Amino acid sequence: MKKLKIINAVYGDATGGRWQAMLDIANTLKSFGHEVVLLRGTENQHLKSGEWPITVIPNKGFYSVTAALKIRKFIEQQQPDVIIAHSGKAVWLFKNAMLGMSKKIPVIAVNHSHNVKRTLRADAFIHITPYVQELVQKRQTPEERDAKPQQVISNLTYLPKVTAEPRLIKQPPNIVMLTRMVPNKGVHVLIDALAILNNKGLPFHAVLAGQGEMLEQCKAQAQRLGLADKVEFPGWIGGEDKIALLQNADIVALPSITEIQGIGILDAFAWGKTLITTDDIGIRQTAKHGINAWCAKADDAQSLADGIEYLIQHPDEALKFAQQGKKEALEKYCFEQIAKKHNAFVNEVYEFYS
Repeated sequence: MKKLKIINAVYGDATGGRWQAMLDIANTLKSFGHEVVLLRGTENQHLKSGEWPITVIPNKGFYSVTAALKIRKFIEQQQPDVIIAHSGKAVWLFKNAMLGMSKKIPVIAVNHSHNVKRTLRADAFIHITPYVQELVQKRQTPEERDAKPQQVISNLTYLPKVTAEPRLIKQPPNIVMLTRMVPNKGVHVLIDALAILNNKGLPFHAVLAGQGEMLEQCKAQAQRLGLADKVEFPGWIGGEDKIALLQNADIVALPSITEIQGIGILDAFAWGKTLITTDDIGIRQTAKHGINAWCAKADDAQSLADGIEYLIQHPDEALKFAQQGKKEALEKYCFEQIAKKHNAFVNEVYEFYS
């Protein structure tokens, strides 16, 4: 397969999974010898790209002529074989930039949202879940579906470098959540669920890690519900602290009310942890109730509490969920498996449009 030069771009707010996915794709393609150039707008200047250098071209809105002209010049300088766009705004910028150019570079849209309308101008698609694919294809004619390469390729997870094998839930269990403290993540629902369990006299310890606009509100909620000695809020954690937290976790909770996929699901699988999450349609693309996870009703504290209690009282069944999740992480979602799919697809798109 040809070694390609690829522009990998994100515009619009990329806080959370979209930014990580952009970096992950850069890493997977680099692992196959492709040259990857990163590009972003100024709206993501607070996000770090690690060892990756990144070019910044400002953009204001979907129809900025100035930005399109700058990106046109950037394309002419870089001479890429393929462009990967991680938002509708990025798709429009690149498609507008190439209007009138004799050589068109194929633009691959990576959809990280259920709002797919703005990405339909792309020449090819990576759908992170089957449901995202369904949303795109509902808006395409049969001719468009045949004329534009597309494939479902999940977000990825990195397998731990330390031992991370599934194990029986110990008593009292450690319940761990790592997420942004924002409304759709359902942290407040989990706190209500933990209060229900505490009122029933069920012993547990919980660590709810993450930063965000609801952090202080969630702390106050836990205090008000009598959970001060049961629940910790360490804020954002990373590095060795994150490793230690996950190693000691018995149950990983992802109580999201809405989600596109949930990278936290994949991380729980990679760590071999019993997962409790919700039945939101985005989550159900990866987490399967009674198979690799327990899926409570979204935005329902009682259902979430019942699920946690069930897992604690049925440790053998909970272990089976963790074992299946670990198996899927190894066979479907780890870096090595997703990298193969990314490499094959960008080569397919390049050959299709050559």
